[in-house]
Amino acid sequence: MCDGASPSPHTSLPAAFEFYLGGSVGPSLYVRFVDGRLLYEWASAGGYSGVVMEASPTEEEWVKFRETATRLGVWEWEPEYVSAYSCCDVTYWHLRMEMDGHSTVVRGANAYPGSPGREVSRQFREFRAAVERLIGRESFP
Repeated sequence: MCDGASPSPHTSLPAAFEFYLGGSVGPSLYVRFVDGRLLYEWASAGGYSGVVMEASPTEEEWVKFRETATRLGVWEWEPEYVSAYSCCDVTYWHLRMEMDGHSTVVRGANAYPGSPGREVSRQFREFRAAVERLIGRESFP
């Protein structure tokens, strides 16, 4: 920080957070942290619904999210995951996150960290579930 103040060790809010998961068919989820607000949108057929909702995770929920991301090794994920199956009926995902001095930008197309094929990995499923808990949803439609 330029003003000489140091961040509180208990601050668990991200400096940046954006997560998208979806494709040309089926549901999609777009979550972003903007001006201290966690906004999210569900959509279908790869578009955007135009209905932006706001979630209000508690400090404890942000702490759990941060711990989950660290446990899953999100900060060490490769910048890009692409499979041989990334040409049609594709599920795309994108993550940009800055938190606790860590920063990552990762994306994928029918490929996920910890998976040798197009199967969704345990790490990615757990991360997605952690995002869904932040917005107060238990499962992706």
